[in-house]
Amino acid sequence: MKRFISMIILVTIPFLAGMGSLQGPSSPEKIPVPVKQYDATFLDQMDVTAQCKEVSIEGAVYLEGRRGEGSYTISFDNIEQVLFRVNADRLAGIVKLRAGESIELILNKSHKAYGRTRYGTFQIRLIDLKMMTIAAPSPK
Repeated sequence: MKRFISMIILVTIPFLAGMGSLQGPSSPEKIPVPVKQYDATFLDQMDVTAQCKEVSIEGAVYLEGRRGEGSYTISFDNIEQVLFRVNADRLAGIVKLRAGESIELILNKSHKAYGRTRYGTFQIRLIDLKMMTIAAPSPK
């Protein structure tokens, strides 16, 4: 009898675990809420702009990428603008820093940027962007 019950449980668990995926994609109203508030303007590959508040990339307020063998994270505080370009199968981001320098990073093309427009929420894959301009942080 114990063996029969164990068998039923083992057969049922995969079905129950997969039921969450049957409920469809998450609500577009639910976007990550960043710990710090930033405003940004996005320009996509079709030259459509979106002005957003509460901007984040995957819920974080920094840009993450690789350069050589190293991994870099650059806070939105230090970023003025990012130009995105697809090169072969890689997504490069040319990051213009507020200090005037630029650095090129290889970015994760499946990451998404999120924000809130005056109409509702906004999300876009980084690979679908041409440019992201982050407004200067307001002085406190």
